[in-house]
Amino acid sequence: MAIRKTYSPKVIGGAEINAIIENKEFFGKGRMFAHVRLHKGEAVDWHTHTDEIEYYYILSGPGVFTNSDRTEETVTASDVCTMELNGGHAIRQTGKDALEFIALVLYTK
Repeated sequence: MAIRKTYSPKVIGGAEINAIIENKEFFGKGRMFAHVRLHKGEAVDWHTHTDEIEYYYILSGPGVFTNSDRTEETVTASDVCTMELNGGHAIRQTGKDALEFIALVLYTK
């Protein structure tokens, strides 16, 4: 077992992404396990995954999650967002507080 500091956050399209583990630590099973923060008005735009699946665990703040069928649902702390295999999705911050969540992307093949 080892204790280390978190990695420096990266900002991609307005999303502040702080990797919890690096790609090599997945041993070929996935590519993202990260704490994501969206500030006022920011979003992770619609995107799809091929041969992988993504999960969000909402830590804090209000937001709106867009499902694969393009329906929208309000999300708050302790909600879990699941995606359809090879499906698309999006998430955006709403309200005054930042939307924070854990994102996990795993390979399906």
